[in-house]
Amino acid sequence: MALHTDSIRDELAGPLAEAGLVVEEVRAHAAGRHRTLTVVIDLDADHSDPVPFDTVTEATRTVSEVLDGIEVWGEHPYTLEVTSPGAERPLTEPRHFRRARGRRVHAELRAEEGAPNSGETVEGVLADADAAGIVLDGVRDGDRIPFAEVAAARVVVSLR
Repeated sequence: MALHTDSIRDELAGPLAEAGLVVEEVRAHAAGRHRTLTVVIDLDADHSDPVPFDTVTEATRTVSEVLDGIEVWGEHPYTLEVTSPGAERPLTEPRHFRRARGRRVHAELRAEEGAPNSGETVEGVLADADAAGIVLDGVRDGDRIPFAEVAAARVVVSLR
């Protein structure tokens, strides 16, 4: 039985947005009789802190209530997991970068002829992020790197 995670995501988006949360991803996994539905949530772009545990707990209640009204896997039982993206999350959308301001970011740049640092891997503290791109301290003399040039990026966790 195929599960349509997009429709589940759509159902969850409104109630979680009321709590200042964004649905990052909905994943379904079935192996034999065991089924797991994972909902990845994050704070909206106005926050830079990690999702507090109490917020995840409250979001789990909200998700559970919404899913009670939806036929997820029919009559089959499943495990619900509600989680945050994690410390070294991939940065794939402009709002991810806005949330990561002030943190060290590792980015792989697309290979483009004539572009500085083209095809290279760069790392620096994310000084700014907006609709046009990102600024990493110590990279390109502080010039903005357009999102189109960023092939992949993630937050780097440093343990002090």
